[in-house]
Amino acid sequence: MAPLRVLSWFQLLPPLLACWACGGDDLGLPSDTGTQLEVVQGNGQRGPTDSRLADPLIVQLVDESGDGVSGRAVVWVVSSGGGTVDPATSTTDAEGFASAEWTLGQSAGPNTVAAQVPGVGSVTFTAMGTDDDGGGASGARSTISAEPSTIEVGSGSSTITVTVRDGAGGPVEGAAVVLQASGDGNTLTQPSAVTGSDGIATGAIRSAVPGEKVISATVDGSVELAQTALVTVSSGPVPTDVDRLVFLVPPADVEEGETFPVEVALVDQDGNVVPLSEIFIYVALFPEGQDTPVNGVLRGERFENTVNGVAVLSLAVEQKGRYRLRALTDDLPELGPYGPEPHLYSDVFEVD
Repeated sequence: MAPLRVLSWFQLLPPLLACWACGGDDLGLPSDTGTQLEVVQGNGQRGPTDSRLADPLIVQLVDESGDGVSGRAVVWVVSSGGGTVDPATSTTDAEGFASAEWTLGQSAGPNTVAAQVPGVGSVTFTAMGTDDDGGGASGARSTISAEPSTIEVGSGSSTITVTVRDGAGGPVEGAAVVLQASGDGNTLTQPSAVTGSDGIATGAIRSAVPGEKVISATVDGSVELAQTALVTVSSGPVPTDVDRLVFLVPPADVEEGETFPVEVALVDQDGNVVPLSEIFIYVALFPEGQDTPVNGVLRGERFENTVNGVAVLSLAVEQKGRYRLRALTDDLPELGPYGPEPHLYSDVFEVD
């Protein structure tokens, strides 16, 4: 009987090989239906050749409900321009985010990197390499921020952070920063040292007089930052406990492809805006009556950080229909893994 079993194996082998040769994809594992990879940060940067870009590359892997998918490998591949990405492979965290640092190639011109998740797909990042180092401090590229952006009169203090960047967006080390503030009754603490290798210098403000204080900065005695920071000095206690998210500016009926604003705020139990900054807010688009998002037709900036408790988004929908928006955050885990529950949904709006 043994020769018969051998003969049967050889009879089966050719069709198996033919199946493998003609349709290898059909024998593979099924793809993750509804799962998609999205760019969060780091696209469209400029920087000196053969140097690391200022901002990391960040992607998020989400399922068909818009929730982050954890524990999946993201492969970073340099597509053009040379250079390197570190690490070459990263793993999505509990919220589905993964990041890498990008060092541009040695020649000036466009550079591209692809982030790939096997079985899901890929997204592409682009950057431009420049021949020069961008020169000294750039008033247009440097930034200033205040945290918290609302403080109580007399006792509250806000930290002012200035990041000095050159014309290519790289950090400038050794720059002297001087802060200025509008209004009366201010106690302004100047940065105690020049900027470090990250280009950052910090100071602080407190005030005995309520009102809005506009904070500006000058670098090396002559370069004025184009950006300013706003600190609100409150005459009463500042709300600190977030109860829920609300739409300060909800989506309205629009034309297909028309850009429209949306504002999502953090509020306390009484509906007062809680002035927390850098709380990451993201939205998803749902057809009326459905629980599966269709973010593929949603354009604009779906991901924004709050400033003084409010995230401002600019969106467009490229397909006619009736929809709702859902807003989530992963930065308030004490209120739930994706923010306060029940999750915030807008009223239905029409795209015509």
